[in-house]
This record gives sequence, structure tokens and C-alpha cells, in this order.
Amino acid sequence: MDRTVLLKVCSNGTREPGSHPALPVTPDQLGQDTAAAVAAGAAAAHVHPRGPDGRQTLAPGPCGHAVASLRAACPGIPVGLTTGAWIEPDPARRLAMIEQWLIPPDFASVNLGEPGAIRIAGALSERGIGLELGLWNPDDAQLLVRSGLAARSLRVMLEPQEDDPAAALANADATERVLNDAGVRARLLLHGMEGATWPVLEAALDRRLDVRIGLEDTLRLPDGTVAPDNAALVAEARRLAAERGITLARAPVA
Repeated sequence: MDRTVLLKVCSNGTREPGSHPALPVTPDQLGQDTAAAVAAGAAAAHVHPRGPDGRQTLAPGPCGHAVASLRAACPGIPVGLTTGAWIEPDPARRLAMIEQWLIPPDFASVNLGEPGAIRIAGALSERGIGLELGLWNPDDAQLLVRSGLAARSLRVMLEPQEDDPAAALANADATERVLNDAGVRARLLLHGMEGATWPVLEAALDRRLDVRIGLEDTLRLPDGTVAPDNAALVAEARRLAAERGITLARAPVA
């Protein structure tokens, strides 16, 4: 069994421009920020492209520019995009925009609890784009079991939305139990949000699950101070992995 753990940087997420001085928004900023995060220990990147107005978008132009910028700055690093329903709530329009991506990412994140998620996952898979399937709760895990998509996934993300660490971990445990009871075998990534970010990351490392960290999930280091940038968050996650004797997946050498 491969015990190497993936550390992925999640660079910006739904954060509004200006919510952190180092939040990357433009394609150039995303490329530079990802290069620094990779140097700090990240081996994959997940970003939310923005339009000229700074708002999240699934439009092919901005998405292609973001992917191209990351690939130029970090050759060989797997690049992932969001497909979040909050960006385009209408499932048909969301699917149409994703199908127009001219420069496809290496993988895309699909939240299975969102309307139209199964069709979007199928369309991505048909294009050869890796599936990163997000489960927010046990109900989402049941959807995954019924869909049969786990076998086609790059990895499955356990993504409890609770800010309280204990509640987030209880949710993640319940979600994972649904998968185990159904005999689903997939590579798992576990992460938390805001106040739960670091306790959940440490729990994931203790279980040798893949992890992610970045300004999308938290603006703060474990001691409560504001992180200077994504690279600082990644460096701290790398330190926590090293304390546990964990081998992290290595970024490809350009």
C-alpha cells in the first residue's frame, strides 16, 4: 500500500479579494503563489479562478488562463479547479461552462451534494479530467455509493463544514463509515475549515490520509497568528507531517 501522503495547497477558495494581503486572485498571482507553495512542500494545487472583476468564475477564458499560469510557474504540478454550484447555481449552465474549458485542468473538485453533481462528474471523467469528489456529510457518501463514481475518482475528499473540531471529526468519521460499510475503496483526503482546520489536518496525518492547506481553509497558523501567505501554511503542514515521520508526495522536478 502506498503510504506517501499528498499535501495539496488550496490557494484562494471563496475568499473575497482583499480578505488577506497575500490572497492570490489574478492568473499571475496564482502562478507565483503556487510556485512558493510547491517550494514549501505542496505537490498539487487547487484554485478558484477569478474574472476581471475578482469574482469566482467557471468561464473558459479565466479558467484557462489560471491553469496555464500555474503550469508555466510549476511544470508537472497537478492543477485542480473548483466546479462549485455557488458560482453558477443553474446545473445546466454550470455543465455547459465546464464543457467549454479549452485548457482543462488535471483534476476538478465536485461536491456531490450539489444539484447536477453526478452529471458534471461524468462529463469531467469523459474528458479525462481527474475527479476529486467532495463529501460534506454521510448523505453525500450515500450518493457516492449509489453513483458508482468512486472507482473512477482520483480521490475522495472528506470535507466536514463544522467550525468546531470535535463536530467536524465526528462528521468525517460518520461519512467514512458509510464508505467502509459499502466496501468503497478510494484514496481519501480529509480537511477542515476555519477553526477546525489544524486539528482536522493533524487527525488526517495521524491516519495517513491525504491533506490540504491554504488560505481557502484558514487564514491562521496553529498558534492563532495570521499566516503571511499560502507558503507559510504549507510549510507548517509539512513540519507537522515530519514530526510524525510521514513521507510526503514529492513535486515533480522540472
